[in-house]
Amino acid sequence: MFDILIVDDVAENLQMLQLILKCPRFRIRAATSGHTALQLIENQLPDLIITDIKMPNMSGVDLCRLLKADKRTSHIPLMFVSAYTDTDNIVEALEVGGVDYISKPFRPAEINARVNTQIKLLEANALQVKRQLSDALNQMVVGVAHEINTPLGTGITAASHLFGVIAELTKEFENKTLSQNLLSDLLIQSNESIELCERSLSRVAEFVNLLKTISKAEAPAQPGMCDLVEVFKQLISQYHFDETGVEIKLMSDHSVLDVTLDANLLQLVMGNIIEDSINHGLVDKKGPIEIILRANEQEIEIHYTDNGIGLIDITIEDLLKPFVTSRRGNSGHVGLSTPVAANIISGALQGGYTVRSTERGIEWIIKIPMMRLR
Repeated sequence: MFDILIVDDVAENLQMLQLILKCPRFRIRAATSGHTALQLIENQLPDLIITDIKMPNMSGVDLCRLLKADKRTSHIPLMFVSAYTDTDNIVEALEVGGVDYISKPFRPAEINARVNTQIKLLEANALQVKRQLSDALNQMVVGVAHEINTPLGTGITAASHLFGVIAELTKEFENKTLSQNLLSDLLIQSNESIELCERSLSRVAEFVNLLKTISKAEAPAQPGMCDLVEVFKQLISQYHFDETGVEIKLMSDHSVLDVTLDANLLQLVMGNIIEDSINHGLVDKKGPIEIILRANEQEIEIHYTDNGIGLIDITIEDLLKPFVTSRRGNSGHVGLSTPVAANIISGALQGGYTVRSTERGIEWIIKIPMMRLR
C-alpha cells in the first residue's frame, strides 16, 4: 500500500482529491496547511505528496523547499496542484523539486494517470533497490564465509595438530620412551597450536562483534545534549599507548563544546575509523593520529588524520566497499570498519564526509548537523 499525503487549504479540494484517488492500493492522508503536513510527515514518511501551490503562511513551493533540504525527506516525490497555469508558476514548482504539475479544475482521468505514473516510478525504484540489496547480500555472504572460514580452517588445523601431538606424547609415555628433549619439543608444539587456535577463534569473535555494529548503523539516531570534547576523550581513553603503540592527539578551540547529537553513534563512527588506522594504516607504528574538533550553531566538523601509510593499490571507492582493507597483511583485520562508519555518517547522523589518501595517511573531514531533540 502506498501512502499519499494531500495538502490543500480548501477542504472541498481535499475531499475531491480523496474521492478521485480512492483506491485499495492507496492510503490517503490530508493536511490543510504546510505546517500540519510537516507534522504528519514527521510521524510517518509518505510515498508521494500532492500539494496546492498557493496556500497562506506556507506555500506548496516553500513546503517543497523544506522537504528537499532535509535528507530524510528529500527523496519523496512531490506533485503540485493549482489553478495557476502560467509558465512562471509551473517553472518555479518544477525548479524547487516538483516532479509534476496538475491544473484545476480537476480532471479525474488526468490526475489518476499522473499519480499512477509516479507510483510506477516508485515501484521501479523499489525493484532496483531490491536487486542492489540482493547483490550486496550475495557479496556479504561470500565475504562473511571467507572471513570466517579462513580463521576457522586455521583453528581446526591447529587443533588437529595438537591432537596428534597429544597422541604422540601419550604413546611415548605409555611405552616409557619419553625423553626430556622430546617432551620439551612436544610441549613447544602444543603451546604453538594452542596460541594459533586462540588467535583464530579471537579473529572470528572480533568479526562477529563487527557485524553487530552494522545493525547499529541502521538504527535511528537518539540525539541528546553532550560535550563533544568529553565524548572524544572517553573514546580515546580506550586506546592505551602501551597496547597500541599509537598516540592519539585531540585538538579543539574550546575546552567544552556543547552539541546536540547521538554521542554513542558518533563514538561508533570514530571508533571504527581509529580501528581501521591502527590495524592496517599504522602497522609500522607511525602516527600520531590527530583529531581536530570544531562546532557552530548548525553543525560539528571533525578533521581526522592518521599520519599512516595511506592506501596501497586501492582507491577511496574500494576502501568504502565491504571486505576491502586499506592494506592486506597479517593483522587479520576485515574491511568493514570504514563502510560502517561512512554509512552511519550519511545515514543515521544525516551528515556528510570526504575521505582521501595523502602523504599524511588517511584524512577524513566529517560534518554532522545539530540534531533536534525528540
